[in-house]
Amino acid sequence: MQTISLAGPWDLRLDAEYDEYVEDLSDDAVDGTVYLPGTTDEYGYGEDLAEGGRNHLHRTYRYEGPAWYRRTVSVPDQWKHKLVTLTLERTRPSEVWIDGEWIGARECLSTPHRYDLTDVIGPGEHEIAIRVDNADDSMDRPGVRRSHARSEHTQTNWNGIVGDLRLEARPRIGIENVRTVPDPNENAVHLEVTLTTATTANFDGTLTAAARSVTSDEIHVADPVDHPISVTADDGARSDRTTVEFTYDLGPDALTWDEFSPSVYDVTVSLEASAKGNAYTDEFETTFGLREFETDGTQFSINGTTIFLRGRTDCCVFPDTAYPPTTTAEWVDHMETAKEYGINHYRFHSWCPPEAAFKAADRVGIYMQPECSQWNARKSLVDDDAYAYFEGEAERILDAYGNHPSFVLFTLGNENQGDEERMTELVRHCRELDDRRLYAYGANNFLSSPHPGEADDFFITANVPEDPDASHWEADRTPIRGTGHVNDTPPSTTVDYVREIEPYDLPVVAHEIGQYQIHPNYDETRKYNGVLEAGNLKRFERSLADHYMADSDTDFQAASGALSIACYREDIEAAFRTAGFGGFQLLGLDDFPGQGTALVGILDSFMESKGLIEPYEWRRFCDARVPLLSFDRYTYTTDDDFAAEAMLANYGPDAIADATTTWSITAVDGSELADGDLEGDTLEQGVLATVGTINASLDGVDAPAKLEVTLEIEGDELECGSAVHLQTSYPIWVYPEAPDFDFASAADSFSVARRFDEETRARLEDGETILLVPEPSALRYGLEGSFQPDFWNYEIFKQNGKPGTLGMTTNPEHPLFDEFPTDGHSNWQWWPLLRHARPVVLDDAPADFEPTVQIIDTIYRNHKLGIYFETAVGDGRLAVCTLDLSGDDPAVRQFRRSLKSHLESSSFDPASELSTGVLDSLLNAVRGEERAYGDDAGAWVDVG
Repeated sequence: MQTISLAGPWDLRLDAEYDEYVEDLSDDAVDGTVYLPGTTDEYGYGEDLAEGGRNHLHRTYRYEGPAWYRRTVSVPDQWKHKLVTLTLERTRPSEVWIDGEWIGARECLSTPHRYDLTDVIGPGEHEIAIRVDNADDSMDRPGVRRSHARSEHTQTNWNGIVGDLRLEARPRIGIENVRTVPDPNENAVHLEVTLTTATTANFDGTLTAAARSVTSDEIHVADPVDHPISVTADDGARSDRTTVEFTYDLGPDALTWDEFSPSVYDVTVSLEASAKGNAYTDEFETTFGLREFETDGTQFSINGTTIFLRGRTDCCVFPDTAYPPTTTAEWVDHMETAKEYGINHYRFHSWCPPEAAFKAADRVGIYMQPECSQWNARKSLVDDDAYAYFEGEAERILDAYGNHPSFVLFTLGNENQGDEERMTELVRHCRELDDRRLYAYGANNFLSSPHPGEADDFFITANVPEDPDASHWEADRTPIRGTGHVNDTPPSTTVDYVREIEPYDLPVVAHEIGQYQIHPNYDETRKYNGVLEAGNLKRFERSLADHYMADSDTDFQAASGALSIACYREDIEAAFRTAGFGGFQLLGLDDFPGQGTALVGILDSFMESKGLIEPYEWRRFCDARVPLLSFDRYTYTTDDDFAAEAMLANYGPDAIADATTTWSITAVDGSELADGDLEGDTLEQGVLATVGTINASLDGVDAPAKLEVTLEIEGDELECGSAVHLQTSYPIWVYPEAPDFDFASAADSFSVARRFDEETRARLEDGETILLVPEPSALRYGLEGSFQPDFWNYEIFKQNGKPGTLGMTTNPEHPLFDEFPTDGHSNWQWWPLLRHARPVVLDDAPADFEPTVQIIDTIYRNHKLGIYFETAVGDGRLAVCTLDLSGDDPAVRQFRRSLKSHLESSSFDPASELSTGVLDSLLNAVRGEERAYGDDAGAWVDVG
């Protein structure tokens, strides 16, 4: 094979009306020069959008429509009688002209555009003209416009050509393609070699295969193998192609491929042939890995080892260029970062990455799930044209990337609904073409009536029917992700989905789990130096400043991030606690800066840390092996025992022999309060194993106290002998057992009021101390309570009645907490207090007024919200508390005690003074005018 790179300068013409090839362009008909590979965005062509954008990242320059790229190329004499092709690795719908002659058109968004130029190009100078069209109507297929293959939200709808851009010449008898079918049980690979035979002559020759492992710590070079060939024409006629098959034995030292040891092979197949006295030589390089990826009941296995998918949903977020990288090095860096956080699986949401991503995944050990460019929630595959298009796209994806061992799963798109029979038909068609991987008709398809497809190998879903026997369209749904219990069920570590997945005999994978919003640190805006402008973040930052909270973003990110991580952990561990579960797919490990700005990642849009958690800490609950404790609550009294079941989700490469398990309960200062050993045993691979039980009395705890319960497991891998050390810890809170009390009867030095009425004002003027616990109807401007941070983002889901808040922030050294240990952010002991709290909108308070316990508002509103605040009123002192103080949870009882002690102490001496007029506006709802804040446009909506 010989190649000519076409990277470099090209003449550019932008003209929506310029649909036909023009032979001679005048100088004024050329808009400029671009260097391909590249995009019009990168060179500043199109509409200037520097001040545009509202709720997501936006392009600095936007051009949409046809763009013409033209240049001259010199073809060498050696290419005479060669087969010549043009390759455009990644682009929008394209058309090609050679010397003014139209060659053809291509439309696929997922694979290279290739054009056969054999009959129109030869030695000498030639002009190549390429028309690329990114106008809406050029990709106006059902499902495509919304997909991440062309959405404005992440990849953006760029115009240009990226990646490999070349002419290629092959001999008329040569190798067109090599398909690799691994057989790990026989240490062999079956090779299907497609030969081009652009001649009617008979020919003989030899195919030689040579393979070498290139990424493992162990290097393996297989002995080359020769395979003779003889191709005879039938009556002087023959097809342009013929396929030769043979098996390549790699020998007893062959290396297998999986996430733990990604031993990928590069194989070169060489051809030497002769026909009519002419010699022909050619070679073809491709890849493979010795792996067999299968279902094993309700779980996945690779080469017989049960695995658990720890996935991230890749939505094509690349802010520098707004298109995916096309070099292996960039993708290796991307995937090694993800693997540092325990990720072993990438699901590509409604798009398919370039070849470089598969090469990187081969090396790093990532299980890949690309998808067709389809996100169609209404009419997926309903019409014949749509079916034909996606059938062709699926075939091209399988053909282009099918040899990669990392390519283990394939689906037709995201959350599609439409013609289910055709979806099943297309899944079967794909499997018939290529059975080297597993297939399903979509991720979370038929989301209002979730069920696996008839031909599916696995089932990706966010919910399952409560009654599996009910009609798909009539069954109520139960979540199999944390959005079903984190906010609405008292916290514990006992939730699993065993009952929910019991009806299914195939692997079930939790769809897009997490989605816990984290407040941004606005320093991130300085990272946007590429083709995208962070106008959304700048707008949100201005809004924060307008509400007199400028520079609060770093504190808000730390507090909301800590809560988000706690919720992510529970979400992930609930999946691990589910015996027989297939795995989960996060949305996401990194932020999604589009679709309303969903800042849900522990990494930012550049796959860089926000500084919230170290990778090794995250891996303690998101890795191949995860130790777990199952206990029914986080809050206790000194009369209680702490009881827990210790478990290990072992999806590492091997069983753990002679396991030693220890546990301890320690105070914050590190002093040990209790410890113990659990029975040593072999912990099998591929199961959720019970290690033992813990039972410890808490009567010796110096309460109130936050404690850490730590579980450690040590041992050796059964076969390879590598040492294993695993550790995890959980917070619990222990309070003194004491009689409960009622504020109204137990408070001697202060009074409790339910409204800021005339009587309350009079008492304050007389110098009394008042605790105001407002009735819900007494608040003029308040929000509903929530424990977890906002799901995805407020802009998209506010119609569901979400408050949009991001947890609380406070000063843990405040005397209010002298008897209620807390961090500066929400944690599990706050759940019963926050879940039904009523945050008060304090925008009418003076700019410098800060509530003692503040709720972080959505970035779409940035209200100053308080659930506990203090102020002097005349000679009196007022504390306002809208936390839910009604429960019987130990934490609620202890907070009431701590609050009472604070109000009765000398520490309760608020300096800030809110006028009665301000307090009236905040706390004194006119009868029938109870309000809660609605949308970011400023409307107040009735909730009473």
